[in-house]
Amino acid sequence: MNSKNDLILEISRKKADINKFAKKIVDDPELRDEIVNLMLNHPQIMVYYHSYYIISRASKSHPHLFYKYWDDFRSLLNHENSYHRDFALFLLANLTRVDREDKFYPIFEDYFSHIHDQKFSTAQKCIKNTSIILENKEKLREKIINILLYMDKKSNFPEKQKALLKAEIIQVFSHIYPHLKDKKQVNDFVKAQLNSRSPKTRKNAKEFVEKYLL
Repeated sequence: MNSKNDLILEISRKKADINKFAKKIVDDPELRDEIVNLMLNHPQIMVYYHSYYIISRASKSHPHLFYKYWDDFRSLLNHENSYHRDFALFLLANLTRVDREDKFYPIFEDYFSHIHDQKFSTAQKCIKNTSIILENKEKLREKIINILLYMDKKSNFPEKQKALLKAEIIQVFSHIYPHLKDKKQVNDFVKAQLNSRSPKTRKNAKEFVEKYLL
């Protein structure tokens, strides 16, 4: 790459080679810094979004390389742009796997407040990423599961959207279910969704019951 402008041009292309850059930033710390900087600060959506794709892919297999950016990712949690909030939710969840300093604990409330984000798609992503956190933060499982069980008590979304969020919650419960000690509340929650107004939620509930409760 000859210059920063060349990098931006290549990343901004519609068919940018995300895999190529994801591999490169694993081995090149300077390029890694630059891609993170582009995600955080570049104004063009194709640049910051593709930068995120590169980072998210690399951080799945090499989360330790990105732990030093924790505070940078955290700064996006309350960004005015919902895309950036989504970036933070996924990347921070990914980094809980290597969170040796327990940096997640101070941001716990802020992170899970996004289940009630003003943007419905961001609320969905927050719930989806919960599966990752539940795997990596065993001490927080009970607290997180309670948040999911009683999501609709605090939610301001319309009933139709709350019903759809429960489809995502059931997926999270299905993922973590074999590791749960107390399953009764989860079982009751899922069975109550067999009559959900959301077809997707009914389907997920039926599959869960058939998998775990029959």
